[in-house]
Amino acid sequence: MRSPLILGRVLKWFAALALAGAGICGAAAAGLELTPVASGVYVVQGALAEPAPANRGRISNLGVIVGDAGVITVGTGTSESEAEALFAAIARVTERPVVLGINTHAAPDQVLGNGVFARRGIPVLAHRETDRFMVQNCDTCIRNLKKAVGDAALGGTALSRASRLIDGSEAIRVGGREIQVLYYGWSAQPGSVAVYDSASGVLFAGDLASIDRIPELRAARVEGWLDALGKMGSLGAAILVPGHGPVSDPQRLQEVAAYLKQLESRVVKAYESGSGILEAAQRVELPAFRNWALYERFHRENIHFVYLRVEARDFGQ
Repeated sequence: MRSPLILGRVLKWFAALALAGAGICGAAAAGLELTPVASGVYVVQGALAEPAPANRGRISNLGVIVGDAGVITVGTGTSESEAEALFAAIARVTERPVVLGINTHAAPDQVLGNGVFARRGIPVLAHRETDRFMVQNCDTCIRNLKKAVGDAALGGTALSRASRLIDGSEAIRVGGREIQVLYYGWSAQPGSVAVYDSASGVLFAGDLASIDRIPELRAARVEGWLDALGKMGSLGAAILVPGHGPVSDPQRLQEVAAYLKQLESRVVKAYESGSGILEAAQRVELPAFRNWALYERFHRENIHFVYLRVEARDFGQ
């Protein structure tokens, strides 16, 4: 159950977020602006779009948690230039040093600022499976990102691995702030984690939640993802910061679960009716989510990935 004190602050912080909306929209094009969502907690909201020259690939929400003695970031940015802009934005709201970065999952828009943290001697934490996924995929991701945004936006950005690896959930006290890094098993990706700041009631869900934007299932296990969503929903969080999309009420985690359930159910039905993968991609529509960003871009890909896993289960693989 949510704390009455936390609930009493929610409307205040959502109002602050709404007033700062114009600044958020411009953050991807110029410097970064930190928008307060709770006491000592800020968000840089990414563009609700695919990586492009106009947004410089800055499509992921980044979090900043200010403790009594230091600052934690959730995500390090999509490039070294974004990471540097993040440090500059933090310096405008506090003199306290950044003491930890967290990679919630392996995606270019979340981890490619790691090198800036490393050069400053700041540890970056990730799940061991996220580190493995980065090593396997980030070279390709960087090449694809350069094609999308241009070489200039990325500059000398290269893969820099996390320096502090975890194997499960951990409660961490750093910078005078206690946070929970929550691991639920293979879900959206093998090493996906969420970050919960219980003092403020803010839940940073990483790729476990995409709001008003179709999630990506390329490396997902739907059953594990649904389990993670259910457990996050029971935390009693007051504010949800998804990996992509607007800061929201945690009740909206149910919408993410609804998309996953409906998608899998209808793909299973198409498979069992004898539809091939291409036919299923044409037949399986989810009208309730058609207005979510990037529906045309990701929904049919998601059908493809789910179909292959349904087929593999059918053959006992």
